[in-house]
Amino acid sequence: LLLDEISEMPLSLQAKLLRVLQEKKVTPIGGQRDIEVDVRVIATTNRNMVQEVKEKKFREDLYYRLNVFPIETLNLSERTDDIIPISIALLKRHTEIGKLPFITDRAKKILTDYNWPGNVRELENVLQRAIVLCDEKIIDENHIMVDVSCNNNFYKSFDENVKQAII
Repeated sequence: LLLDEISEMPLSLQAKLLRVLQEKKVTPIGGQRDIEVDVRVIATTNRNMVQEVKEKKFREDLYYRLNVFPIETLNLSERTDDIIPISIALLKRHTEIGKLPFITDRAKKILTDYNWPGNVRELENVLQRAIVLCDEKIIDENHIMVDVSCNNNFYKSFDENVKQAII
């Protein structure tokens, strides 16, 4: 069972989840009997869970129940060698078979130089935009819509994007 962004779960649901994990039973809505469940759980978050527990935003007992084998990944900006392979995988996901665009060296440089505060989700959005903007099977630096001149994490303005798309 994948629990994406577990830190967003309300405290009331955290208590119910803890019960399920401890007792390995659930009661279906409208049900009269518990059903045994056997699941492995992967919980993801982008927050500091120790801090969430300290601030009483996340149950300490649930934290320790889930934190059996923690796996931490670096931010995308801290693993620049992964950016191009991830980009290619994302392009494959969002293009038809046989229509995978080529990424120019300049576009690759922009992708690897940007610090990606939104991580893979932001990268995916930028690449989806590039797919829309490129009229051929080549993604160049004009299709990568991040402001790398100052790398301040702001996209180009709407007017600049429209102007670029028209040109």
